[in-house]
Amino acid sequence: MKKGRLRQSLSFKAITPTNIGAIASPGNGTKNIRHTSPKACCGSQSAREENNLPMVALEAIISGSGYAVLALLIGVLVTAGFLLPAGEPKKLRKTLIVSALALLLLFLVIACLSLLIQGAKLRDGAMPSLEILSRYLSMTQSGKVWLLREGYGVVLALITLWMIRSKASLKGIRLLMLAALPLLASRSLTSHAVAVSADKMLAVAADAIHLIATGLWGGGLLSLSWVLYRGTKRLKLPLSWAAEIVRRFSLLAIVSVAVLLVTGLYQSWVQVGTLKTLFSTDYGRVLVVKLALFLGMVGLGALNLLSTKPKLLRAARHNDDEDAIGRKALNRAGAESFLALLIFFVTGLLTVLPPGVHAVHQAAQASAAAGQNPEPAKLQPAEGASVKILSPTPGQIFATDQVPLSFKLTKGKRGDHVHAYIDGELMGMFLSKQGALNGIRPGIHVLELRVVAEDHQTELDARDRVEFVVK
Repeated sequence: MKKGRLRQSLSFKAITPTNIGAIASPGNGTKNIRHTSPKACCGSQSAREENNLPMVALEAIISGSGYAVLALLIGVLVTAGFLLPAGEPKKLRKTLIVSALALLLLFLVIACLSLLIQGAKLRDGAMPSLEILSRYLSMTQSGKVWLLREGYGVVLALITLWMIRSKASLKGIRLLMLAALPLLASRSLTSHAVAVSADKMLAVAADAIHLIATGLWGGGLLSLSWVLYRGTKRLKLPLSWAAEIVRRFSLLAIVSVAVLLVTGLYQSWVQVGTLKTLFSTDYGRVLVVKLALFLGMVGLGALNLLSTKPKLLRAARHNDDEDAIGRKALNRAGAESFLALLIFFVTGLLTVLPPGVHAVHQAAQASAAAGQNPEPAKLQPAEGASVKILSPTPGQIFATDQVPLSFKLTKGKRGDHVHAYIDGELMGMFLSKQGALNGIRPGIHVLELRVVAEDHQTELDARDRVEFVVK
């Protein structure tokens, strides 16, 4: 008889095709988080990972594209509303607003592609059915956030279209930029931050602020590069005009970089924890690449601030060698913009990898599944912790692949959440006390819940199990 499979959770993404969790249907006030582990079955783990690489790569590209588009949207609106000095050609500002509309439409397309990818992951790479997509959108936190963000994006696109037709004022453009910030910040509601057990609100807030600062600096830099090229090369605007834009952007960049440093360090500490995890997990190693690119951007930014900007301002005052200084400013801004693009796509890859603190646990499970650690880990003393499965009940029969899950958890001194096992295979992590398990195949199955400490690895000798049937 085949074992049931709980489909992959979408609270955060796994890296292998057999990393499967549960789509949860949380009740009011609940907090469901899943993390997954490799399933022990025939065939090598490495072969399964290789087969899933195209899906991982595609998801990372789509995710990175989403970051880049929203960051550029914020950058375009900041440039149009705050960076362009008075007296610029009206056509330039209008072009930026039209670009904002195009970016909003592109965001909607990318979001639809992302939805199809999430649905395909629930069907082992096959094209998802409308039923699967409907379940994802109605039964998962990430699905509900997707609906809200899509709806909000449509509203912003309609407002932007109206502003283009009505020739909106500078104040209107600035209000539109502020209105676009929640669209970027809300991505934190489906990020790794929601999987943090302690200080979750702080982690989500830090991630949202980090995203906004990224848009202001990285997106603003991309927009600045285009505006400088367009203004100085095509429209032949004076170097004093370019110097004023660079001066304004420098102030924005300094504040954004400071915010990125603080929030980035905090997120790295929360998601990675130790230097060993930083260099021993895929997530940590990709994060090192991102940090290297970030430092490269900071270095170029410092060069522009301390060298290019003063020369540009001096040349604007004395009208000395404008072409040479202008080209240098464009080249350095272009190089910094290229690094920003790379960071967006590296960030996209990070979103499809389990955070370092979870990857350590997954690696241990993978070793056990491969036979490298055939002896089961010794359960630690319960110290007052206990768990009782309320649903499903013993022998309960389900006519569909959806099984409601609820349990009573007593944390004791060390307990924090539970691990869910189906037929002896780790399937997910639950912080809430109720949800729904979907995609379970017909057969007799054994569900076991174990209380786990806050480190996500230490399982306590506090467990409960029940047998149920899916027709």
